[in-house]
Amino acid sequence: MGSELSSQARANEARLNPRTRRVRKVILDAAVEVLLTRGAQEVTTSRVAEHADVARTTIYRHWPDQSSLLLATIDSLTAPHLPASSHGSLEVDLRTDLQRLRTRLVTRDIRSVFAALATHALRNDAFAVAQRRFIAQITQPVVDTLQAAQERGDLDPALDCQLEATMLTGPLLHEHLVARNDIADRLVDEIASRWLTTHEMA
Repeated sequence: MGSELSSQARANEARLNPRTRRVRKVILDAAVEVLLTRGAQEVTTSRVAEHADVARTTIYRHWPDQSSLLLATIDSLTAPHLPASSHGSLEVDLRTDLQRLRTRLVTRDIRSVFAALATHALRNDAFAVAQRRFIAQITQPVVDTLQAAQERGDLDPALDCQLEATMLTGPLLHEHLVARNDIADRLVDEIASRWLTTHEMA
């Protein structure tokens, strides 16, 4: 689902004229800044309009409410949407995707955003949706890699790729976002090795 959402967003963006794309970028850049500095609850039309130096009506033309603006901000923050690896080897692709996820987690302000969303997700459905969207966007390449392996016959076609991707990426997300520890290379290797031993078809 995350891949379909991001693909649709890219297609919609491509159809916009250059001026509209520039305006949207200014607004989303401001929204990201608000999210990182003030928290998810402050990603409102009024606050973002103030930071972007645009009229609130300009924002409303693109995002009619706080929920849609917040989701667009999450998509903007997790962009570029990294494609799955395509070496044609499940082991190589999976290890590459997990290393890229590790790099993304430690080089972008993922921790702050997740914490901001988690604070409000229990009380507000829009934030809960945004939190799920946020995680789905950064883990989608692993789902895509598993699905590609299924298509090649390297994995059981009955395997639930979304569930398995959660099992693969969950330890990295927990280590970084919850335990707030550095992600060691050996953790990535151990996760991949254990999973491949159990699931890779002969």
